[in-house]
Amino acid sequence: MRARSDSNSRFRCYARILGISLLWVATGLRAAAAPVDVPNPETVAARVNQLLDEENQGKTFPQAPQVADLPFLRRVSVDLNGRIPTEADIQKFLAWPSSERRAKMVDELMSRELFADRWAIFFGDLLRVRATAEGGAALQAYIYEAIRNQVPYDELVRRLISANGRANSQPETGFLLNDNADPMALTGVVSQVFLGIRISCAECHDHPFDVWTREDFYDLAAFFGKTRRQEQRFKMNLLGVYLQEVQQTSILWPPEDKAKGKTREAVTPKFPFELDEGDGPNRHIARFTELRKRQQEAAQAQARAAKQKSNVDDLLDGDAVKTTKKTDELDVFTEAKKDARGLAVGADLYKPSELRKNLANLVTDPRNKQFARSLVNRTWAELIGRGFVNPVDDFRADNPPSHPKTLDYLAEEFIASGYDFRFLVRTIVHTAAYQRGRLPGTTSPLERQAAEEAFAAAPTRRMLSEALFDSIVQAGHLFSVKHRPGENLVTVVTYQSVPVGVKEDPKKLTLKPLSGKSGPGMNAAMPAMPGDPMAGVGGYDLERGIEIDFKSALKKAEALEIEKMKAIPDEVLEAEMMMKQGNRNQRMRYKTVEVRTQIDDNPVFTSAMRMASPAPTGHFLRVFGQTDRSSLDERRDHSPSMRQALMMVNGKLTNEAARVGPLEPVYSLLVGEKADLEKAIRRVYREILTREPTAEELSEAKAIIADGKTVLEGMADLRWALFNCNEFRYLP
Repeated sequence: MRARSDSNSRFRCYARILGISLLWVATGLRAAAAPVDVPNPETVAARVNQLLDEENQGKTFPQAPQVADLPFLRRVSVDLNGRIPTEADIQKFLAWPSSERRAKMVDELMSRELFADRWAIFFGDLLRVRATAEGGAALQAYIYEAIRNQVPYDELVRRLISANGRANSQPETGFLLNDNADPMALTGVVSQVFLGIRISCAECHDHPFDVWTREDFYDLAAFFGKTRRQEQRFKMNLLGVYLQEVQQTSILWPPEDKAKGKTREAVTPKFPFELDEGDGPNRHIARFTELRKRQQEAAQAQARAAKQKSNVDDLLDGDAVKTTKKTDELDVFTEAKKDARGLAVGADLYKPSELRKNLANLVTDPRNKQFARSLVNRTWAELIGRGFVNPVDDFRADNPPSHPKTLDYLAEEFIASGYDFRFLVRTIVHTAAYQRGRLPGTTSPLERQAAEEAFAAAPTRRMLSEALFDSIVQAGHLFSVKHRPGENLVTVVTYQSVPVGVKEDPKKLTLKPLSGKSGPGMNAAMPAMPGDPMAGVGGYDLERGIEIDFKSALKKAEALEIEKMKAIPDEVLEAEMMMKQGNRNQRMRYKTVEVRTQIDDNPVFTSAMRMASPAPTGHFLRVFGQTDRSSLDERRDHSPSMRQALMMVNGKLTNEAARVGPLEPVYSLLVGEKADLEKAIRRVYREILTREPTAEELSEAKAIIADGKTVLEGMADLRWALFNCNEFRYLP
């Protein structure tokens, strides 16, 4: 039996080798194929440096030196991951050879999921994603997943423009529903967001500062003319909001204010922007076409290989004979789901839009270089501090790029990369422009402006509000519990209404104690939800927020739910609606009673990158610059204000981050046998400012700690001071 077993084992081994060999042959001997000319980020960055130098010839300006290693680490960590580096990051970075550490850290940061979190904020601002809008929460989650899964930028935009269907179930529809599928609004949005061209002004008259006419605007608007926002209802219940294509267009010419009794006719869609007639000198279109062809072939070969491997494994494992699972004829629910999938309930709802599909293809066509130029300009401005064109979405003849050759080259390489957004970011952070330091404070304003316009010095940049929030949480060790249970008991007073004449035990009215992982007002105490992010927000805790559960937000609703509702009697539906509205008896008198609840105030914060955006008015994120994303021309305001200062000085987030908890690393350096005050101070400086303290700062820190009632309170004072210094908020 043993010999036979060995023989079978050898047979299986040979068969697998043979199977693998056959699969390799089936892929068409791809190893022998000529390599695709895919852009290399470091090579492209070097060429960008050359082009910038060439285009700066003849200009006079001072040049800042390259930023030092640790400041670079802090800058790139905030830019790529949305938070300052940890102690572990610092030690890993310094352990690498000095000639390799920057490139290695860029690779490290871009491999983390935090990259998708941080850049989902960038695209959220670009696309004006609002979690409170129809399908907004699902769209926010969808954008994150697209970045995480490295969906090419052109593919993402095609999906957003051409999507149809119900909000949430088809998360891409949230982009058009954000403007209620209004053709006029969407015309300006698509042009300005994806092409950096402001054509909205031409809706009412010819553009006064550009070439766009009112006819151009209507020609573009006609692509959206048959798109409608519809509500799907059943028995007075709103089942959902969706996009639907109709037969009749709403875009007619001449405009209503110019018709004066004339017959208005449907406008034929026309793309008013010119496409390149041929390829560029770098053959970016040919390289893009070849890359996409190879990617498609590779995907098909991989699918074939997976199928053949499965067949070989099934054969070797004795699964050649397939069995059919017996279906229970009485399984009514399974049968109902099967029937529901065949219903025509959504047939008209999800009918694709050929007009918007054509528009999406025109916008993202590689011959439309303005599509790539627009995103390159925005991304460059996000990382460098200013764009080649400013404002970043205002390309026009009388507002030309400062460095047109550099912009065009970067755009062409971005196209040749297959619209790989990570390639674009990686290239920019490798450029000399990104790695420049700032000029000294003695530099004159004119010299500083000239240097920054030439990208020869880094402009002053403050962290995004989300990055500032997360950096405080990280440096303060608030992403996890840092106090032991029961060490921070707090009594919370609330007021509740009870009917007059009804004896209520106050203990039964108390709030349920929060777990040790959260505290009053902390965003971690809020439920992760894909719904209304505004519910329950407000009051004292202005750092509070709702975290969106990205996985739940992207779950698709079953069509069966519609059929299930058809079977519910009207009386039941009415009762459910009354329950949702509340069952409080309006004729009964109520009184307000005070309720005291003891909770364990041991806060844990979740990332601001996952909060429903935009945050409510008055929230930390809004105070530090996050917009409400309602206007196309609105930009984040990074100017300081008194409200910001008060929130940093008195806010709960800063104060909780400053407190020292026994479960965080620095505690053992302050209390106990291994206490080492100087070592503790150095660690805190690295955790908060990403550098070692100077001798003078070390002496001052010891004095601050000595002034505290205890060494722990003194260290809390020191951390509070570091959080409130400008060096913490601004990038090096």
